[in-house]
Amino acid sequence: MVYIVPVATMALMGISVALILGLVKNLLTVEGEAKVTIVNDGNELVLPLEQNLMQALKKAGYDLFAQCGGKGTCATCRVKVLEGLPPEQITPAMLGPLSDKLRKEGWVLSCQISLKNDLKIELFKPLVMSWPKVAGKAEEAKPERVLSPAAAKLRAVLPGFDCAVCGYPTCEEFAEALAAGKAKIDGCYPGGKPVLERLQQAAAEAGVKIS
Repeated sequence: MVYIVPVATMALMGISVALILGLVKNLLTVEGEAKVTIVNDGNELVLPLEQNLMQALKKAGYDLFAQCGGKGTCATCRVKVLEGLPPEQITPAMLGPLSDKLRKEGWVLSCQISLKNDLKIELFKPLVMSWPKVAGKAEEAKPERVLSPAAAKLRAVLPGFDCAVCGYPTCEEFAEALAAGKAKIDGCYPGGKPVLERLQQAAAEAGVKIS
């Protein structure tokens, strides 16, 4: 019985300390919003702090292509940070597999950024799968390009980003070059292995010799 009171007292003290620490943690937790300015279209987004940038952009209508699914192992979801991310805050994960050239230009992986403050960014336009729809603004119709039968089969399995990474301005021109044997079939870097496999199958069905 002599030890019951001290033990109970210590237990109560421990619980009190835990409650106090929890309260302090809640008080210190940063809650708020960050303004993210998209220079491509001048749009200003107000987003919750600590949110993943790529996911936040997607919810706002900017669907960035992420070949690796947001794991930070590709460079397709990259954005150029113009303001709001000092060099000392850039982590190796934010840079991932980016080339030295892209790093020097200020590009980072959006999937590895947690919003801490206001940012001013530029999106890599060729790899933005969709943009927010602006009310009252009609989309410009693109003239339809007539492709050869073989090129049409190849074009059907390409992503359609027109990113020019393959060396051709559009996916249609890349498909025609493939059909004519003038381009390498692994030229679609953004599409990765899945697109390469589909291209190989389409080429075989169309009787196209690939290099």
